[in-house]
Amino acid sequence: MQILIRCDDPSKLASHVFAQDHVVEARLHDDRGGLFVKTRDADRFYLLLNEVASSGEVNIESVAPVDDDLSAVYQYLIGTQGASS
Repeated sequence: MQILIRCDDPSKLASHVFAQDHVVEARLHDDRGGLFVKTRDADRFYLLLNEVASSGEVNIESVAPVDDDLSAVYQYLIGTQGASS
């Protein structure tokens, strides 16, 4: 799953993200006002994001999935259901 996080300090957020084994890729947005993250485990990533936001280190403005392709979303959902069966 790919996620775009808009925040006031994407470099600091990146330092937290890079330490996670479930994060496959993280890169700064072109305008340096956000961070693109690709993760194998969205649930763990969102838990991390909540911890960072609640610590006050980074002000999170928005979080949005980047997988705008319906097929990618479908494959993600099917993969999740298959894993829990």
